Amino acid sequence: MRRLALAVMAISFSLGCLAELKIKSPPQICTLLNDTQLRTGEWAVHADGQEGCVGAARPASSGTSDPNQISYSANGTQGVPSRVQLLLSVNVPSDEEAAKRELVKAAKRLSIRTLGLSTPPSIVESIMKGRPAKLEVGSGSITVSRQTNNKQNYVLTVSIE
Repeated sequence: MRRLALAVMAISFSLGCLAELKIKSPPQICTLLNDTQLRTGEWAVHADGQEGCVGAARPASSGTSDPNQISYSANGTQGVPSRVQLLLSVNVPSDEEAAKRELVKAAKRLSIRTLGLSTPPSIVESIMKGRPAKLEVGSGSITVSRQTNNKQNYVLTVSIE
């Protein structure tokens, strides 16, 4: 019984340690999603004291003229990344399902690369339904938020800290 308790504690501790941001280097965090054509510029310190890198938006469905846009950014302090974000701007709700699937695909890659853990199914469901959610993942967290611009347009944000 004692061995079982120690094994459970060891596994719990090791899973918690795995969930910290694996990438601490600004150059690496800024190029993290190049393979999905979500590129950012270089890490920079801005006039307001904020630090990070931001990428230009691209069509959510690669290789098309999809009016829905997806982008990636990272920020932190003192040259250490602490949060990464994916933003999906839904401009044409009739095409939102494909755009949300692209956001899920990017979120899964980002979660594995930054936390070392896969995106939990409840977060995937939240993205697909366009509903806010927050879930602790080890010592980090994944948050989905929604900002409505008008009756049809909105922005879904997936933040990993």
